Amino acid sequence: MSRPAIAERLRATIGESRLREVLQAYKEPRGAILPLVILLRDEGVDIDADVTAWIAHTCEVSAAIVLGALSGFSELSRDLDSIAVCEGLTCRLMGASSVRALLQERLGEDRVCTSVCQNACSSAPTLQVHGVLYGGLHEESLNALARRLERPASRD
Repeated sequence: MSRPAIAERLRATIGESRLREVLQAYKEPRGAILPLVILLRDEGVDIDADVTAWIAHTCEVSAAIVLGALSGFSELSRDLDSIAVCEGLTCRLMGASSVRALLQERLGEDRVCTSVCQNACSSAPTLQVHGVLYGGLHEESLNALARRLERPASRD
C-alpha cells in the first residue's frame, strides 16, 4: 500500500476531528506520539513500520523518535522490530554509544533507537528488544546478539 493510501486509511480510522483534537492537546506535535499510538491500537491497527512512519510525519519527528518513545512500552510496540539502547548516564559511561553504533552498522539505523534509562544500571550497557532486557554487553556478546537479530533477507 502506498504512503498516501496508508495516511488516508489511518486518518479515516481516527477521524479528522479526533486527529486535530489529539494534536492540539499538546504544545508541540511530538507530544501526541503515544496518544496516537494508543488511539490506533484501540482501533485495532498494528503499529508497524508504515504506521510508525505516518505517526512520525504527523508528529513532525523522525521514525527513530517514535520508536524511542515506544521502547519503554513493550505492550505498545510488540509488533515492531526495533532495538532500544539505553541512554541513561551509567549506560553512556559504560559504552552505550559503541553498542548503538555497532548495531546500527550491522542491523541498520532504522532498527536501532535510544531510550531513557532502563533501570538496569548494574548490567550497563543495556538494550531492549521486544521488551526483553539484555545487559552486560561486550563485543563478543553484542556480535552474537546482532547475528540473532539479523533479518533473514539481510544475510549473505
